[in-house]
Amino acid sequence: MNPNKQDQVKSSKRILPTSQTSCDTNAIKGCVTHTRKSKGRKRVFPSKPEVSRRLCKFGRPALAASFLAAAFLPWSGSAFAKNADLVLVDRFKVADKSKGFSEPSGLSLSNAEGFLWSVSDAEPKLHLLGVDGVLGNSFQLPSLAGSDLEGVASRKDGSVLLLQETDRSILVVHPTDPIQLTRVPLASLKGYPAAAELLVGNPLNKGPEGITVDPDTGRVFVVIEGQPRLLLVVSPDLTEIQEVIPLDRGSGFVSDRVNDDELDVSGLAWSVSGVLWILSDKGRQIFLYDPETRTADAIELTYMKNGDRKVVKHPEGIALDEAKGLLYILTDDAEKSRLYVFNIPEL
Repeated sequence: MNPNKQDQVKSSKRILPTSQTSCDTNAIKGCVTHTRKSKGRKRVFPSKPEVSRRLCKFGRPALAASFLAAAFLPWSGSAFAKNADLVLVDRFKVADKSKGFSEPSGLSLSNAEGFLWSVSDAEPKLHLLGVDGVLGNSFQLPSLAGSDLEGVASRKDGSVLLLQETDRSILVVHPTDPIQLTRVPLASLKGYPAAAELLVGNPLNKGPEGITVDPDTGRVFVVIEGQPRLLLVVSPDLTEIQEVIPLDRGSGFVSDRVNDDELDVSGLAWSVSGVLWILSDKGRQIFLYDPETRTADAIELTYMKNGDRKVVKHPEGIALDEAKGLLYILTDDAEKSRLYVFNIPEL
């Protein structure tokens, strides 16, 4: 990475749980791109979701029933039934203003068992959020990070990528002792002019919103929230924007709730199938986007409770734990902010 385009800052000491993987401060420079095998790829997910021991201890009576219902969800053919309900495993209140977590945003699996990474618009902090909704350690970031943090993505080397929306930057955080942070402006990347042409007139509050990483290749995916909606494919070493892909109506980004100008993308997760799970706040949907065919199908963010269909409001973060068959959705709804845990549907 070009040191002239980034600022490195060291901050105060924080300690991760002992299970958290520490990272080499130079690891980001040594990323290796592997050949991606894509022939004959299918969208395959675990057939029998297994909830983690951490969740099992809650002993909710409806848990077994939810697993049974998941096995008979009415998915048919290759199309996704937009009106099919997700099966809720649990949900937890997460807002904690005292810890600077009053406006939850991004979500990603972490290297620490039983924890997710998350950020908040409220303060420049990186948070470990338990899969039971309980906040773990919070890591104060240098002022360079700013307070408008959006997406978050964990990497194999232990580093964590964050998005700064107003500065249009990727932040590389090494949650070690001491904290280290590197700022990478999107405008500094090779290939940015192709994105800039499409972003003329893009509102300041419609910038980078979601980020995820393909762990096999190291490629980084970033979504621009709207006006226009874009997917940026960034090289593993964060030096080049390799592709700029519009997420338009022709690709399947359509909602019955809002018109095209209002439809946004608010979160992003990578699946082992090669499909990107792209969250929409205004659409209250998950778009399953295939980068190869450049087409998307949609799942409505609804579930049944006490015989009524409920809608997940203000979804901002999404994470997949495919080993356990779990889908996590984080909402930004003031004191009503929640972490939802669903079974990953069999598609």
